[in-house]
Amino acid sequence: MGDQPTSDGKRTPGAQSDETIVIPPTPKPDADATQVIRPPSAPAPVKKKDADDTVVIRATPPAKKKRAVGDDTVIIRLPGSPAKTAGTKTGGIKKKTVGDDTVIIRLPSGPTKTGALTTVRKQAGDDTVIIRLPQAPAKKQVAGRAVVDKKVDETVIIRLPAEKPEPAKPADLGWAPWVLAVSSLGVVLVALAYAGGRHETAWAMTAYWIGQIIVFSPVVFRLLSRLAGVAESFVLVMGLATNQYMLKWMYSPDQFRFPDELQHWLATTLITESGELFRQNNALPPAVHFPGLAEMGAGLSLLTGLPVTAAGTIVAGVAHLIFVGWLFAAVLRASNSPAMAGVACVTYATAMHYLFFNSMFLYATAALPFFMLTVWAHRRWRAGGGRRFLSLAVIGIAMTTVSHHVTAFALVATLLLLSLTEVALEKPRPWHSLIVPGVALAIVCSWIGFVATDVISYLEAPVQRLAASLNQILGGAPSGGDDGGASKPVPLVQLAVQGLGILGLLVLFLAVARDMILRKDRDTWRWAALVGGAVFFAGNGARFLGQNGPEIAGRLSTFTYVPMSIIAAIAIVHAVQIIPAKDENGRRWLSVPPPGVAVTTGRRLAGQVYIGTTLITLLMVGARTGGWPPVSALLPGPYMPAAYERSVDAYGVDASFWQQRNLPQEVRVGGDITAVALSSTYGRTDPVREVGELYYATEWTATEQEIVRSLAINYLVVDHRLGDLLPMDNAYFQSDPMAGKITEPLSDAQLGKFDTVDTISRLYDNGTVRIYQMGDL
Repeated sequence: MGDQPTSDGKRTPGAQSDETIVIPPTPKPDADATQVIRPPSAPAPVKKKDADDTVVIRATPPAKKKRAVGDDTVIIRLPGSPAKTAGTKTGGIKKKTVGDDTVIIRLPSGPTKTGALTTVRKQAGDDTVIIRLPQAPAKKQVAGRAVVDKKVDETVIIRLPAEKPEPAKPADLGWAPWVLAVSSLGVVLVALAYAGGRHETAWAMTAYWIGQIIVFSPVVFRLLSRLAGVAESFVLVMGLATNQYMLKWMYSPDQFRFPDELQHWLATTLITESGELFRQNNALPPAVHFPGLAEMGAGLSLLTGLPVTAAGTIVAGVAHLIFVGWLFAAVLRASNSPAMAGVACVTYATAMHYLFFNSMFLYATAALPFFMLTVWAHRRWRAGGGRRFLSLAVIGIAMTTVSHHVTAFALVATLLLLSLTEVALEKPRPWHSLIVPGVALAIVCSWIGFVATDVISYLEAPVQRLAASLNQILGGAPSGGDDGGASKPVPLVQLAVQGLGILGLLVLFLAVARDMILRKDRDTWRWAALVGGAVFFAGNGARFLGQNGPEIAGRLSTFTYVPMSIIAAIAIVHAVQIIPAKDENGRRWLSVPPPGVAVTTGRRLAGQVYIGTTLITLLMVGARTGGWPPVSALLPGPYMPAAYERSVDAYGVDASFWQQRNLPQEVRVGGDITAVALSSTYGRTDPVREVGELYYATEWTATEQEIVRSLAINYLVVDHRLGDLLPMDNAYFQSDPMAGKITEPLSDAQLGKFDTVDTISRLYDNGTVRIYQMGDL
């Protein structure tokens, strides 16, 4: 999978000392068999890089000097050699001047053994190489025609004298510091855009997009140039991940605002306060049995004295960087190509949830490094690394399992895919490769079955919503008369950008699939990546499955985009033919690709770099417009209803801390999406989310009272700004009965009816947010 040729006389990264150069022979002149090849004087010699053994030979018209008949000497002068021609004598060598790179080849006039190849030992300090070639292939008569016998190899192989290699530098960073310095300027520009967004300036959005491109594109361009070594590629990838994490952190540097982050903030805080694991978390009950993230955050907070928010930010950032590092290591191990590993990582950075959701303080973020560690260890074990890597894979499986349920399921599926492709393609069948997925399945099932038993009921609701959406798409009736809400229409420009990106990936996927099928590729890891890429495209169809479709597609892409990124890197780095040339039979799409790996230089390479950078940057733009946060909340700013991070401000936070100080933790509190998130975390109360009908009613009746009793609601939080603005995501509440149908904000009658009911008491009012007690329950 590397980006360097591995056969047919081409060099491999692991064979740097091999200086073999293959030169096809040319017909000898009739009278004079001697040819003198000199580099032209007009163009400057091609400058070779360090450790580059390539020899460039430019042919010029034969010299006018008449050579003796029967002299078969071929003189090849390398670029940069002196103007004087090294003379030759029969049976001898004329001593060359210092710096003369002339290579002299004598063609024997007498017969030699077929395939014989001899050289004359060089004198000390003499760089001349003399190679005597076998007799030219004889001609034979076939049907009255003279035909050259092709069984005789006409290849002329010249081995240049090996120079003393320079000691390798431990870490050649190349251009990485300068490229990342330019990328950091984009971080500054995005920070200014965030500040402008908070003040609602007109230029903020333009600065945001320019900054995003500056952060991303220079790194992609350098990696696609194939000039970066392992150390430089790794530093570029990790530097880009760091800069992009800075973009996430600067969006809300003072506190967690995303509901899921607040839930894990509470889980971590409970551990720091009690020093015990498995403490009840009303905000997110399943998180109790997946304490990996909270334990790491609490440990750092207790050791350093940092607040939980600061410790959580550090833990999430380090986990994100470790995941990217293991992804680079896994692809590098499978491909032996730093360009392949780097391009795969920057392509993965264009996943919809990469920038925010996959680097937030969430238990999925803590599980992803162990996920990729297990994949890398499995690769090392299957490549003959020994049982220590098998043990490391088992440890990674266990850590993933106790960190996040969905990531654990994805790990089992990934390991099973890798093993099944190996069993299907290799002979004899390596059935023992199924050991790791078998162990993973046993560990995950044991943890879910005996410890985290509430996960099944927790995941049941989203699965039912997904099934209902599929039923509607396939023409069935809506389940229960509730379609889950319709999504807002997506702007045409956003659809175009996302569509072009997906179309580009599809073209690369099909090109690699065709190449592998026609080559009869037997590499199990490439086939596993191809199957995973197909799953990625299938998962993208989930974004059209109702209101929660984009979120489901984004979360699936966290795992399915890994193999798709590898396929894209193969297509770009190996320059896989998108539109193949016709073969001798006139077939285009069924023509077998040429053997070996395409190595491009010059203008063609420059074109590939520009096109590849444009495509990957387009994918990044599409991910930002279709990922998280939504387009309407790309910049931080004033309060917006049901806008997640944009909905958390001082009014709501103050109301939640009042609950924490004055209400028992077992009370049940209802409200809109933001109110429930704050009350259940900062307020430490038990959330009730299915309260939309209580707010949409214009007057309080026995129906509303019965809902309160059936849900055992003790308190309601009412934010009067719900009467000023429409919700960003077309729903004020979770399980909103009016989702997708809201055309105007809530009215004064809907929000003010709570003050007219005798059994309802207002306990808190900060001018914007009010808290009501629902009588004696």
